[in-house]
Amino acid sequence: MKIELYRTILCPRCLFVSRTLKKIVAHAPHLELETIEVATNLIRSYQAGIKSVPTIKIGRATLTGLILTPRMIRHFIEQHLPEDTSR
Repeated sequence: MKIELYRTILCPRCLFVSRTLKKIVAHAPHLELETIEVATNLIRSYQAGIKSVPTIKIGRATLTGLILTPRMIRHFIEQHLPEDTSR
């Protein structure tokens, strides 16, 4: 399953979310993380409907917020896992 992280290089919240996602993906071979730098991918970000960073996107679903805890991130990913790869 592909997880997209929309972020900017100067955002400390984005760095925290990026580190959290990398840890999660490292222990889940069925997950793939793509990091999109919003500042250099404006059109793609606009087309994806990104309005703030950090934003995690799985399919059409997004998770965004000023404070994204590891628990919130894990829960969001678990909600979107296919039935055969959960847990």
